[in-house]
Amino acid sequence: MADTLKTIKAVVKEKLDGIDSIKEVIDYADGDFKEYPVAVLTCDGGTGETIDTHRKERTFNFVIKLYQEQSRAGKTKEEADRIMTSAVDDILILFDQDEDLGGQVEVVRVVGFDLDFKVAAGTYNFATIRVDCVVIVPSYEES
Repeated sequence: MADTLKTIKAVVKEKLDGIDSIKEVIDYADGDFKEYPVAVLTCDGGTGETIDTHRKERTFNFVIKLYQEQSRAGKTKEEADRIMTSAVDDILILFDQDEDLGGQVEVVRVVGFDLDFKVAAGTYNFATIRVDCVVIVPSYEES
């Protein structure tokens, strides 16, 4: 079972890489995209609490930002909306159907998502999906 930010982020990225409707997955903040739609995966924090003397529950808060260009890629507003809607649905279905990421976490939950578009040096449809991954980790003893 994954229990560190590094391993859980890698598992989530691998799952996103398997979605056919997403052309590129980046696991760091970047604005130089090669293909659309692109998913940018980051972790914006987490929480933890003690369950008992030997275990802690830790929640990692991930943010998936999807971008779909309209103009340069030659996509119409309708095409860009259709592509973005499909990509968001595919991500939601992924986490609904794989609630423990193949046994790597206790549970994964989509805790919210937003859809919008932006006009700035081109027009983009974008979505933000917030996902929490919960794991149980041992309480580490000092050596």
